[in-house]
Amino acid sequence: MRSLQSFQFLVVLIFFLGGAATSQAQPRRHIKVVLETTQAATSNREIVQGSGGVVIRRGTVNPSGRIIANDRQTSVQRSSGIFTVVLDGGESILTVATRVPQSQSSYFYNYALGGGYIEQRIVFNDVGTSLRVNAATQADGQIKLRLTPRISYFSTERPGAIDFTDAATELIVPNGQAVSLGGSTTKVHELTRQILGYRDRASSDEISLVVTATLQ
Repeated sequence: MRSLQSFQFLVVLIFFLGGAATSQAQPRRHIKVVLETTQAATSNREIVQGSGGVVIRRGTVNPSGRIIANDRQTSVQRSSGIFTVVLDGGESILTVATRVPQSQSSYFYNYALGGGYIEQRIVFNDVGTSLRVNAATQADGQIKLRLTPRISYFSTERPGAIDFTDAATELIVPNGQAVSLGGSTTKVHELTRQILGYRDRASSDEISLVVTATLQ
């Protein structure tokens, strides 16, 4: 009798623990990662316009005229962005360009060759660029991101893909808040900036690169 009661108690305990574990299990959420480039350009244009005429009064000719000067300032802002959705704690591939110009292909080839990722005999015909994005929530509610530059290439020898692990960038961003990647405290690797088409230029144009990670 005691054995039967012990067995019944054990079954109830297992059922209770199993139900508790099931109720405590939470579905993994997703994180939307957005990379956006914004360019604000300001141009000034000075316009000098003259006008004149001739007035005839009773045989007397009196010329008249005036000069109008205008200073016009025009501001233009252009934004472009790409995004991916990552399972919390997982990774996703964010495609940036399926085919880049030949000059950029040479840049990636030289970087891969110098870093020992490829052999010298391999020649890139076409190159596509992307980022491997890892995202995970932290205990304080912020989100940890890891951005790894990645290229895919075609060559006469063989096609392939390269993850430039030495150029990976890790950063922690607040949930849902845009963070500048070109600031003094948060920067990405130069190779990542190259893939995203971000440039620092000494001109009147202001270019900003921001990332936003939002838990969904």
